[in-house]
Amino acid sequence: MESFNILLLTVAVTVQVTSHDSTGEPPVQISKPKVTLNPSHAVLYSTETVTLHCEVPEAPSGLQYDWYKNSADLSEHQPSITARGSGKYECKAKKGTSESEISASYTLTLQDPPKAKLTVDPKWTEFFPSENIELKCEIEGGSSGWTFEWIKDTWTSEGDSVRAITVKHPDSGKYSCRGKLKNRQVTTQQSNAFQLNVKDLPEPKIQSDWTEAFPGEKVYLECVIQGVSENWNYMWFKDSRRIVSSDETNIKGNTLTLSVKSSHHGAYECQAELQGRTVSTARSKQHLLTVHELPQLKLSIESQWNMFYPTEKVTLKCSVDEESNKWGYEWFKNRGLLKKDKDISFTGNTLSISSAKAGHSGQYTCRGKHLTRTMVTTRETEAVQLRIQDIKPKPTITKHVWFELFYTEDRVQLHCNMPGVGWEYHWYKGSTLRITHPELTIDAVSLSDRGNYHCKAKRGDFSVDSETLQVRVQKPPQPHIQSDWTEAFPGEKVSLQCVIRDVSENWNYTWFKDSSKIDSRAETNIQGNNLTLSVKSSHHGAYECQAELQERNVSTVRSKQHFLTVHGSQPTILLQQDPSHPEIYTGEQVKLTCSIQEKTSKWQYFWQIDSQQVSTVNNPIYTIQNATLSQKGNYTCQVRRGEMTYANSTILTIREPPKANMSIESQWNMFYPTEKVTLKCSVDEESNKWGYEWFKNGGSLKDDKDISVSRNTLSISSAKVGHSGQYTCRGKHLARTLVTTRETEAVQLRIQDIKPKPNITKHVWFELFYAEEKVQLHCNMTGVGWEYHWYKGSTLRITHPELTIDAVSLSDSGNYHCKAQRGNFSVDSETLQVRVQKPPEPRIQSDWTEAFPGEKVSLQCVIQDVSENWNYTWFKDSSKIISRAETNIKGNNLTLSVKSSHHGAYECQAELQGRNVSTLRSKQHLLTVHEPPKPNLSIESRWNMFYPTEKVTLKCSVDEESNKWGYEWFKNGGSLKKVEDISFSGNTLSISSAKAGHSGQYTCRGKHMTRTLVTTRETEAVQLRIKDITPKPIIKKHEWFELFYTEERVKFDCNMSGVGWEYHWHKAAKPLIKNSEFTIDTVSLTDTGDYHCKAQRGDFSVDSETLPVRVQARPPAFLSLKTELIDIMTGDVTLRCNISDGRQWNYTWFMNGQQLNGSSDVLKVTGNEETIKSEFKCKGINTERPLYSALSDGFVANNIIFKRKILLAIAGCLVCCIFILIIGCIILKITHKPEVKETPEDLFFSMTDSKNQIISPMKEYMDNRQTELEESQGKAELISDCASAVHQDSVIKESQEKAELISDCASAVHEDSVIKESQGKAELISDCASAVHEDSVIKEEDTSATVANGLTSFKGL
Repeated sequence: MESFNILLLTVAVTVQVTSHDSTGEPPVQISKPKVTLNPSHAVLYSTETVTLHCEVPEAPSGLQYDWYKNSADLSEHQPSITARGSGKYECKAKKGTSESEISASYTLTLQDPPKAKLTVDPKWTEFFPSENIELKCEIEGGSSGWTFEWIKDTWTSEGDSVRAITVKHPDSGKYSCRGKLKNRQVTTQQSNAFQLNVKDLPEPKIQSDWTEAFPGEKVYLECVIQGVSENWNYMWFKDSRRIVSSDETNIKGNTLTLSVKSSHHGAYECQAELQGRTVSTARSKQHLLTVHELPQLKLSIESQWNMFYPTEKVTLKCSVDEESNKWGYEWFKNRGLLKKDKDISFTGNTLSISSAKAGHSGQYTCRGKHLTRTMVTTRETEAVQLRIQDIKPKPTITKHVWFELFYTEDRVQLHCNMPGVGWEYHWYKGSTLRITHPELTIDAVSLSDRGNYHCKAKRGDFSVDSETLQVRVQKPPQPHIQSDWTEAFPGEKVSLQCVIRDVSENWNYTWFKDSSKIDSRAETNIQGNNLTLSVKSSHHGAYECQAELQERNVSTVRSKQHFLTVHGSQPTILLQQDPSHPEIYTGEQVKLTCSIQEKTSKWQYFWQIDSQQVSTVNNPIYTIQNATLSQKGNYTCQVRRGEMTYANSTILTIREPPKANMSIESQWNMFYPTEKVTLKCSVDEESNKWGYEWFKNGGSLKDDKDISVSRNTLSISSAKVGHSGQYTCRGKHLARTLVTTRETEAVQLRIQDIKPKPNITKHVWFELFYAEEKVQLHCNMTGVGWEYHWYKGSTLRITHPELTIDAVSLSDSGNYHCKAQRGNFSVDSETLQVRVQKPPEPRIQSDWTEAFPGEKVSLQCVIQDVSENWNYTWFKDSSKIISRAETNIKGNNLTLSVKSSHHGAYECQAELQGRNVSTLRSKQHLLTVHEPPKPNLSIESRWNMFYPTEKVTLKCSVDEESNKWGYEWFKNGGSLKKVEDISFSGNTLSISSAKAGHSGQYTCRGKHMTRTLVTTRETEAVQLRIKDITPKPIIKKHEWFELFYTEERVKFDCNMSGVGWEYHWHKAAKPLIKNSEFTIDTVSLTDTGDYHCKAQRGDFSVDSETLPVRVQARPPAFLSLKTELIDIMTGDVTLRCNISDGRQWNYTWFMNGQQLNGSSDVLKVTGNEETIKSEFKCKGINTERPLYSALSDGFVANNIIFKRKILLAIAGCLVCCIFILIIGCIILKITHKPEVKETPEDLFFSMTDSKNQIISPMKEYMDNRQTELEESQGKAELISDCASAVHQDSVIKESQEKAELISDCASAVHEDSVIKESQGKAELISDCASAVHEDSVIKEEDTSATVANGLTSFKGL
């Protein structure tokens, strides 16, 4: 109702406005406007001002304008407006009641300015002076049309895209760049920053403890660069020539390792070059290395020979050219260091092996080892080869004309040999010595000479026995004849062998027949110990043999006789066949047997067919197991013994059995149950000789009640399915039961398992026919001779295999079948139902009657109760709809991606696929399309670049009431899901803790609360940038030092990329100030500590790296009073300023705060009224940090000069008084008697007691000494002790006290010394007075604090 009231109100207002306008100006013709652009660049950027003009051709005056962006009214009414971002802009002009058409849309695209990127080549972080660096500023999309601005710290300049810098110290700083479009107020964002740090080249120096060496030592020189972390390549120089790394001069890293040689003597320098860069340091200072030459050693074997045997003693001696007391010795064997063991000992330069072993063999060397330079060794000597046999040697026996077995009268000759010299040889038989000589000879050996012989090689007391050699002697053996031949036929080869058992010598053999010697010839061939006879009748007889040893005069006796019998000319061969039928059928077995009539043996039997060898096996019987036609022919039996062969032949006839044939007597070979089947088998030959065998499917035919066999006929009285199969038969010979014909070719017999039904073939068949369609059926039955009858129900329609209805009607509906008939046998087909009806009427099903653009609306065209495949056509407002993306037709569904133009009435129609059948159109379905509202997206935060853990809030709003809409959020075009850090609340998206992964382009859209699929368009994208790591503020240090001195200035800047940051400075955890800059103008020791700044934005804060500030007090300046005698006399003051840190200082002096001229450490002050009242201070001045020291304490001379003059006058008076007193004492001592010499002492001490009432400490000290001081030097030392005691133990306030002290001192001297000359006394007293004056501290109550402070440092001067 509320909507209806609003509609009425709108109509009323419109009518009223129209009536009001009708009374105004007359209408005018306004041309269609056109939107133009200024400026008209190809690419426009979002940061520049773009003006759109609404131009109306021949525009009348007084026009007003309306502007639209993306169809939304902008509420702008000027002819020109400033563009509000990208979009489609339109305008129209109006005047009074007249208005123009809306202009064509002008699509305005504003791009974000491209990004600038700074690249650095090379990509180092620190550079050295004179290195080259290239900075390149690149613009995304190309640099054409762009100029460049370069920013260094706070300085900006214009330049090219590439900036080349030859590095100097002032070039240090932070560089960035940006692009500026020519002739346009468009700049890119500032590029990434690059911090250029420039540092001084370091100075290398050589570190090594080596200044001298011997060849062979390893000397290490290290090139050190203090306080740098870069990777350096190091170069080394000797005597200004560069060293190349080798085995002797190995350079590895910053270390040069010398395997010292004489040529390595010289001066070494090093230089470093930065890896991958053309930066080199200066050369280091020279390092001198002195190389001393090593002496030569010699090694010799003291023994006479160098090959030894176990247990022998060996001595080696190593000698050196220089004095041996400077060298020890090291021994080596096979290049390895030799250790002392139980058999090896070392004494001085001698190596002794007490008991040699095979393990001691090898190459021995030695070298000298310096006794004081333990690492210095000479070269090893040339190797001496020492050979120790691994076992005790045995002499070698050489056998001349030797045999394993000697026969009586043979000659035996043996020779004994041992490697080396000096050997003596002894021959033994058993333990009996036969001869002392290297050679043993027995000219005619006998049986008594057999036995074991050996020789003994002896050298000194060392002897070795050879192996035992057995000499075997026996009589010659007796031969015998071996042969299997005892009988033979003429022409055969007979072999006889003469054998001597158990001997292996080479013998010559002689043969005899009937005691007559046989000569070797063709018929009686003698070869080795064999006699071969080509047999003849004359060879019948008895044979003997005899052997003679080759090259030795040894013969055997004759063997026993061997008899040989010789038969007639050839053997008689018999050949028999079994069975003996004149013809053999294939498949039968045949045996042929061959035999010899004479009594003989060792014959071999071979068989041939038609002269072709068929068997190589020695067998007198040849068997044919299964005769084939190929085996018929002329068979020959050959008998063979040796080289003689004899034969006999017979003919074997083999033929095939006759052929059998089988046929089916019936007309066809496929039968049905109960039918009768007859098979017949026949043989080509006379049937009375043959019987028959029947087979089914390759197996013998089994008994069956329905199957009977009568001679050559097989009958099946009532066919069954089990009778189906392949049938064969064969003939079987009645007399020769193993002979059968081949099986006939198989006859396939098919028996159906059930009564068959005719098969109906449907041409263009449908479950449901529609009126006027064609119906065509075909009936078929396997086999021949069938007749077909078609029935509708029980009514015969046609007798023909095919039934055709050209135009079916509803009356043709019914059940159809066909009958197949052959003779009196018939079979009905299955019943086939033909259903006929009119085409159906479709209707549209859908719940959608209204929709918003962007929704998916589905309309379904439904045909009730049919299952056919239909093609569907859709209509909107009677116009056919074409399937496309927005109106997708799939099957019976129309899916609309709703747009405003989809508002209207829809219909559908169906056409049956593959059939000329169409339905009527459906009833109309109305669809109303509403426009969705427009959403807006904004970032609640003031900035769009955030850092990890910051909170980000995005807000999505819809023009309509928010309670009707929910919201969907998108990132980079994809749907955004709620995750750990992201939450949604109403129209707000909150990121509780930002991460780099949250960066991207965010959009949102409204989603109708009740229409869940209805959404607005997505908003324009808002770019959200999240840094990938938590940033740290960057602290910039101005004039920074690792160590500050008091009163220096410390200044930091804290900076954090982005906007809205507040900076808080902290010292440790203590907050200091809130400012980006922190300055300590005059640093003090209390300022030492760790500083950092905190950058804060909202509730997000980040701490910078901690920066330690280290403060050290400046070196103190000490001002001292330098007291000189001339100063005392003149009244001047000499001051000295000193700083004790080991450096050279200049000094600046101040009087009453005013700087004085001069830079010396000594200041001479003339004593006058002005200077004695002035305050003096000093400080040190240096060219290196610290540039000046702390200011010394002040000194005021005041009345110290006046006091010096008073003290000088008093001292003069005292000296005179003391001198007179001493003279008086001396006179008294001379004029008085010795016994009363103590009187002055008492008198003297009485004077002291009158003042102090105590014994003088000096007197007590001198009384305790027991040695008189006889020389003036001793006196001076005593007075010095007195003065020291006065200085340490008393404060002299008045001059009277000084006189008393001096008096005490003089008294002590008088009492304990024998003073011979007055001059010496005066000198002693003067020394005492001087000590008192110099070591006293004068204190005065009226002295000011300044004077006291000034005098404190003068104590002891």
